Amino acid sequence: MVVASHLNHGGAHVQPHYATVTSSSLLAEKATAGSRIQKLTKVAQEFEGILLSMWLEEIQKGSLDPAKASLGAGSETLRSLGTQAVGQALAQRGGVGIARMIVQRFT
Repeated sequence: MVVASHLNHGGAHVQPHYATVTSSSLLAEKATAGSRIQKLTKVAQEFEGILLSMWLEEIQKGSLDPAKASLGAGSETLRSLGTQAVGQALAQRGGVGIARMIVQRFT
């Protein structure tokens, strides 16, 4: 495909400038756009995973028996890591749709 453009420098008419657009350059442009969407999707899912983890932690705090909440020094850390993993897994599988809305908004 050949694209012509007329460049005008300081009011003087300049001969058309021709640029050749090849199919490989179009494919590269599509691949770049595809990788941007993939990166955006990944970041949006991570964001949704963090939100879901925070919500799950708040739910757990409200539902735990205070006497059983302090089982040991590492129990809080282990519970927090488990909650983060569940939040990320939920987000990767669609979550509540926050990641999808973010991707739609920015594409």
